[in-house]
Amino acid sequence: MDKILHFIHAGGFIMVPLLLLSIAALAVIGERIAAFSQFGDTAPGLLDKTMSLCRAGKDTEALQACEGRRGPVAACLTVVLKHAHQPVREVERVVEETGQDYFIRLERFLPVLDTATTIAPLMGLLGTILGMIGAFNAIAAQQHSGSSDAVLGGVSEALYATATGLVIAVVCFVAYNYFAARLRTVTAETEQAATKLINVLVERRHQSHAEHVGLNGDAPMKEDTHGIQATPRA
Repeated sequence: MDKILHFIHAGGFIMVPLLLLSIAALAVIGERIAAFSQFGDTAPGLLDKTMSLCRAGKDTEALQACEGRRGPVAACLTVVLKHAHQPVREVERVVEETGQDYFIRLERFLPVLDTATTIAPLMGLLGTILGMIGAFNAIAAQQHSGSSDAVLGGVSEALYATATGLVIAVVCFVAYNYFAARLRTVTAETEQAATKLINVLVERRHQSHAEHVGLNGDAPMKEDTHGIQATPRA
């Protein structure tokens, strides 16, 4: 503890905002880990199970499977099944709204890490400049006193501030890119899952319509004005 206090004291007053910035960054990183754990689950295997059940006409079982999982993928698949009687464009709109709710939660506070990555080195550089100014002033005073302690203190202050700023920037840069990559993955998998399930339901409806046409003669079908559910839920 004494070494930490000495390190902060040796770095000069610029170490105070750097310390506050590091605390804020660590708090955001911890909060984002919890948020991605809660809202970033992509429900592996759920899409394949849901599509298999829908192809078998077991929509109720598929809906129950989706409602039993959490995360944006499960939520969007649930929305698709619940709105399967509506036109495709309407289903896509509702899916987009549902997904955006999760994506906004996952993106929250990430700008803090991005900002910390940028300003931490600049604050360290400011501390470096202030420390070097103190060193040069000490050099001027050394001509009268003959002591080099003040010079070394100014250089030390400059190096402490620079090192602290760079450490904070590196940690925030790594954390920001990690969370941003996970957000892109979650977004892509969610959109892909919803699209695939919609395609399965549309394909099933086409097959049902073809069978109906074969029995009752030709009849036009418009996807944009009819729901995508072909069979009643089991």
